[in-house]
Amino acid sequence: MPKKTVLIVDDKELNIKLLKAYLKTNQYDIVEASSGEEALRMVNDFNPDLILLDVMMPGIDGFEVCKRLKQDDKTQMIPVVMVTALTGKEDRIRALEAGADDFLSKPVDRTALLARVKSLLRVKSYHDELLKSYKEIALKNERLKELERTKEGLTHMIIHDLNNPLSAIYGNLEMIKVENQNLSETELDTMDKCLAYSLDLRQMIQGLLDIHRMEEGKLQPVKELTNVTEMLADLMEQFIARAEMDRISLTFSNSGEGPSVRIDPNLIKRVIANLLSNAIRHSPEGEEIEVTTGFLAEKNCIAFSVKDNGNGLAPEYHERIFDKFEQVDLKDSGVKVGTGGLGLAFCKMAVEAHGGEIWVESDGNAKGSTFKFMIPV
Repeated sequence: MPKKTVLIVDDKELNIKLLKAYLKTNQYDIVEASSGEEALRMVNDFNPDLILLDVMMPGIDGFEVCKRLKQDDKTQMIPVVMVTALTGKEDRIRALEAGADDFLSKPVDRTALLARVKSLLRVKSYHDELLKSYKEIALKNERLKELERTKEGLTHMIIHDLNNPLSAIYGNLEMIKVENQNLSETELDTMDKCLAYSLDLRQMIQGLLDIHRMEEGKLQPVKELTNVTEMLADLMEQFIARAEMDRISLTFSNSGEGPSVRIDPNLIKRVIANLLSNAIRHSPEGEEIEVTTGFLAEKNCIAFSVKDNGNGLAPEYHERIFDKFEQVDLKDSGVKVGTGGLGLAFCKMAVEAHGGEIWVESDGNAKGSTFKFMIPV
């Protein structure tokens, strides 16, 4: 173990010799200074593990030296023991106010000196080890962040590049369906399902891209005055065929006509589309999905809800399903987490970007789930 360095500061050489003699048997590295100014310079040169500091010195006294050391981030953790002939209560209080860790009265008792030095050096050693651990953790954390940024950048690039072939697949499927009149009913049904799956994939890709942009602060809501009833009615039309394929009925109700509101209609439509896709995917045949909206005057907000009659969601998952970092574990556990896993994470970010909140209500006992969100008007 390397020796600990002790800086002795005193304007009287005899006092320095006495303290050095007391500490010599413990094999400390001793450095000395005869003034406050010299002490401050030597602290920077030697970075001592402990300082024995005389109070009464010409020029900068011990109180001022201690105060400056404790105000500097680089030296504030070095233990300072004030060595003084002053015994008054006010002097001791002044030493503590200056930041001294302990003090010894002259003439110095050897046993008391060694005990205090040993104790304070032990504390300093603990602090140094802790600081070293923090630095190692910070370095590893920064490396992990860099790896995460690299991974996210690569993932984002791959996801972005998936858009082109998917668009080609979707376009060709639509062309075959429109131009080929010899398709059987079974083939047409299969074609519709392929188109629906292609739309799901496009929604997954767009959701991943938007989550990335939101996290980077590059996707901000473009708000415009929107008639919510008309917006939802148009969206419902797009989902009716999809629901009918799974023999599920969709209903839409407006609990009181509210004012047109300033929202980003594209983002909010995609939030509801995510919730609808999720509801359809987890609803048994013959069930009904209810979509409602309404203006809540008491909260001055517009409210939306999507209710299904599936298996429901246990309360312990109600918060976790909106966290993108929980998606993989939840999906492996059979918990519905939305289109592509990150659908609900996108919904949360989009709603919160409007200053709103989103949540789910369900008891998990096969009584379905109701996803709700509110946006301030």
